[in-house]
Amino acid sequence: LEALGGDSVASPADVPASLRGVAFVVVPLENVNGRARVESGKLCERKNGRGVDTNRNFEVDWGVKEKDYDPAEEYPGTAPLSEPEAYILNELASVFKPHAWINVHSGMEAMFLPWDHALEVTDASAGVAMPPVLAELNRRHCKSKCVVGSGGSSVGYLAHGTASDHMFKLNGVPFSSTWEIYGDLRAHNNDCFRMFNPVEKAEAEDFAERWAQMVISLAELFPREWARLVREQGDSAEAMALAKAVARGLPPAGAAGGK
Repeated sequence: LEALGGDSVASPADVPASLRGVAFVVVPLENVNGRARVESGKLCERKNGRGVDTNRNFEVDWGVKEKDYDPAEEYPGTAPLSEPEAYILNELASVFKPHAWINVHSGMEAMFLPWDHALEVTDASAGVAMPPVLAELNRRHCKSKCVVGSGGSSVGYLAHGTASDHMFKLNGVPFSSTWEIYGDLRAHNNDCFRMFNPVEKAEAEDFAERWAQMVISLAELFPREWARLVREQGDSAEAMALAKAVARGLPPAGAAGGK
């Protein structure tokens, strides 16, 4: 929020062209009761107050269990969208109809695109703009060190019923990505605070700044890449309308991904 409207933005003229007309909806905390459990000392807790992993409670591939399934870690609930957190996010997306969805996690530094429940990256036409955009974000803000790929192939396990897969497939969000913004892979498995949180102020500020700038870069890169694809290949009526809207004032050539 500071990057979007802090002291550096003194007047409308200071707003980058790529951000003008862009609406952001920020959900700063989805799992309120789970956060309360963590703050009470259960630092490795990942479920909500009802014992459900809310990132397994969405509809796409809901309830599928891998051989190493552990209900203490990823219980998906009694039905898709049974949990208020998942239900509210789905309703919000259904009403707002975003063109981009970012689900923020920690555990490593990575940017995932669908699918989480499969090893493959989606080949749906709506998702073709994601890989080059993520590659350019990685180059600009991660020094090309972030893991980029499908969630299912990048984290070492398949995750079923996730928010990002749901938003892409069922809510029709053309850019749906999970961003893992921090992880200390040297931390002990039981040291969840250090594993998922920077412990030094300077380090925390650096990560916050870099990932905030990624959001701003996304607002520039994704519409431009989508517009380029529409010009070259054609797409749905919705994509054509968006491309015409976002192309005004943006460079007509030069897509994301270093092209």
